[in-house]
Amino acid sequence: MKNSLKFTKFSGNGNDFIILDHPTVEMTPTFVKKMCDRHFGVGADGILTLTDFIGTDGEMRIYNADGGEAEMCGNGLRCLATYIDQKQNHAKNAYRIKTMNATYEVVRQNDAFAIEMSEIKDKNLYDLSQFHEFDRSFFINTGVPHLVFLVKDAKAIDIKPTAARYRYHSTFPNGTNVSFVEIQKDYQTAYVRTYERGVEDETHSCGTGLTASALALNFWNGWKEVITLKTLGGTQKVLVGNKVFYSGEVKHCFSGEYSL
Repeated sequence: MKNSLKFTKFSGNGNDFIILDHPTVEMTPTFVKKMCDRHFGVGADGILTLTDFIGTDGEMRIYNADGGEAEMCGNGLRCLATYIDQKQNHAKNAYRIKTMNATYEVVRQNDAFAIEMSEIKDKNLYDLSQFHEFDRSFFINTGVPHLVFLVKDAKAIDIKPTAARYRYHSTFPNGTNVSFVEIQKDYQTAYVRTYERGVEDETHSCGTGLTASALALNFWNGWKEVITLKTLGGTQKVLVGNKVFYSGEVKHCFSGEYSL
């Protein structure tokens, strides 16, 4: 097809991405918005581009559905690692992928990939005592900023307007993602809903948000080792110990050509 762009679409527990392998088009906000549009484009939470980077298996750049670029994306990283793995003649047990601010190790774990979440910082950097709407609050940067609230009933929250009040709050100079965590009866299990900055809506899953939620539960309740987190997109695991690993399902949805 003339004047078209080859793409592949992957989903990490419902958090879906368009993958462009060494794209020849400029990733302008207008282009990203059109391609991510769920009615007139391919439809996705964001676009991942793969290019070469010396000493790694590739560099990932992340463009959210609003056209802006993000520093890191946990589900996107697992999707891209799976894509790289599937195109290899000789698959490896681990891949090194460069993001905007760091290089991540993505390791094979059963039939999927887990990420060592090495970019964790700014724990409770801001004064959260001003936020009284929910039981507890927690802030951490897991590659991107996350504000986490402990709630009694996550499903009852009108998430878009509620989260937006905090996403744009003046306390956070670059804005923040917002997660709502409800503890379940099962051992070290919680239900999580995340409003993602850049998507400007709830997503089915958010890797950096689930990592932040697990770290919040570790801080609040002392949870460690395997923490099970349920989302709209399914169940994921975060291992909290000397290192932090995030894992979950990845699915190849389809491939095609997008008309330019």
